[in-house]
Amino acid sequence: MKKLVSLCLFAVLSLNVFAQTVTYQDLLDHKSAKELTGRKGGDNITEYVASNGEVFRPGSVITYGYPANGKYYLYFRDVTSSVLNALAEDPDQNAAVNAANREASERVENRSGGTATIKKIQCLPVDPYNRNTSGCKIYLVLNRGGLACTNFEEAIAIREILVKADDSEEALQELKRWKEKLDLQIITQEEYDAKKAELMKRIK
Repeated sequence: MKKLVSLCLFAVLSLNVFAQTVTYQDLLDHKSAKELTGRKGGDNITEYVASNGEVFRPGSVITYGYPANGKYYLYFRDVTSSVLNALAEDPDQNAAVNAANREASERVENRSGGTATIKKIQCLPVDPYNRNTSGCKIYLVLNRGGLACTNFEEAIAIREILVKADDSEEALQELKRWKEKLDLQIITQEEYDAKKAELMKRIK
């Protein structure tokens, strides 16, 4: 019995030996995915400490900002579409046309103010052809509609993802816009009150 317990304990410890915290400083230090997680695939990250000090874990909620180009996000991708589109590629089309079709199917439209839950955090090599020395970027698998954030820190930097301070300010600005609409009688008092109640949850 003791031997069985010991084996189970060893198995659990083995699975978690590389499960750890990764920080923004680790990215700045150009540490490889294998250095940080023990695997070239860069998974087993239990938490990530972002550049602003905020801690993100599987189960943490992120808030969408505005897309970089006004309509489509630069750092969000519909990974479900990418897989399905790859399977449906036309062998008679040239590679450039197939690549363009694939990119179009992966685009994610404006979800500003919406939220998603982090399902998995990975540290992917910046250069997939030079995995051991290229350093990492943080890749998030999200739980809504097969979405992924392909570069977490870049998405924060251009405000496609809002961190706590940004989200509060964004909500305050949106509330001001709704108040202007109310003053101009574009919306009703009831519509304004409903939106205000929603936004106040995000204003700190």
